[in-house]
Amino acid sequence: MRHIIIGAGVAGLYAAKQIKLLNPDDDVKILSKESLRPYSKMVLPYILSGDSTFENSCMSVPFGVELIKNKEAIKIDTKNKFVETKDSEKFYFDKLLIASGANPYAPDIKSLASFTVRNAEDVDRIKTKIDKVKGKPVILSGAGLVNMEVADALNKIGVPFIFVAKSDRVLSQIIDSEASKILENVLSGHKIFKGESIKNIEEKNGGVFVTLESGKEIEGSCVVFGKGVRPAIEMLKDTEIKVNRGIVVNEHLETSVKDIYAAGDVAESKDVVFGDTRVHALWPVAVEQGKIAGLNMANKKEFYKGSVSRNILSVFGKTIFTGGISTEDKFEVIKRVQDGEYKKIVLKDNILKGFVFVSEVTNPGVYTYIMTNEIEVKNLKDKLLDGAISYSDLHRKAYTIKVI
Repeated sequence: MRHIIIGAGVAGLYAAKQIKLLNPDDDVKILSKESLRPYSKMVLPYILSGDSTFENSCMSVPFGVELIKNKEAIKIDTKNKFVETKDSEKFYFDKLLIASGANPYAPDIKSLASFTVRNAEDVDRIKTKIDKVKGKPVILSGAGLVNMEVADALNKIGVPFIFVAKSDRVLSQIIDSEASKILENVLSGHKIFKGESIKNIEEKNGGVFVTLESGKEIEGSCVVFGKGVRPAIEMLKDTEIKVNRGIVVNEHLETSVKDIYAAGDVAESKDVVFGDTRVHALWPVAVEQGKIAGLNMANKKEFYKGSVSRNILSVFGKTIFTGGISTEDKFEVIKRVQDGEYKKIVLKDNILKGFVFVSEVTNPGVYTYIMTNEIEVKNLKDKLLDGAISYSDLHRKAYTIKVI
């Protein structure tokens, strides 16, 4: 059996591992458009700050799997079952996994001094630019997850920065206004232009002059766009593979075309909390989907129940953990604000539907587990709000020792 996997990210690697474990004699090839070894994209801000290195971010290729670098997939022939790469080479398959990840969004503004943060080369270019133009701030277009981690990295190495946010607050896609205010208080020493976007970038004096939609001008060393990502689905043009925002998959992570699967940032799958389908561009989701896709490609039928949106990051001395319904108040909402910390849980009929923590949480995975499995938490609200719930709290009988 010939398996082709497009993408050397965590979803592709975990799928390949499952296939080889179950069917060691199957031929498994991973096509990577990059020239580097597979590595974790999550570590990029830490490479920028110097807290980690590229070598520490590298991931291993499963034994018996062939990694082929510099092979960008540009076309999939679903009838004749082959993937064509940019250099016109064809790779034939019996089963295919599309794990091509996502591309960063950037507006159509031409400038050699504007960057995104999606691969190791991006970080190298940003480091080179700020080394050449010392003292001037990095202008961060967008105040979401990516740029918040970039800002934290810049802060650690003493590089000033300015946020330009189209929204009226920071991290508006994952936290509510009360949590945003706490983080903005921490950022009070840094400029944040809210309700603004970049209209033009002019390269000048080794740096950039940025014009905002309001007409205001900002001088800096460079611009970093961190305004989200889009599934990398360009190679699906003229195919029968169904696409909404991402590639639509069923409960086996198979696409609308038999023997072709999708996993990771490129796949659109069920969201347990919202009851619809969404693209969950998250590391743990990519791992889980990669494993399940690999099992199904190896002919072991495995079901994917869906995921929940969640994020965790530590920036500017604050740990932020969110999941499910996190940007608004609906259903039953319980909050606690104390000593610069913020805790909120959202419940519907005693089922956890969302949470926001600007504080430490003892067992983050338990919150995801509770929401994914829709566990009734009527008697656990205090522990949920404390951020101290554990698996033993969910299964008290299993952890109780009977004393005679």
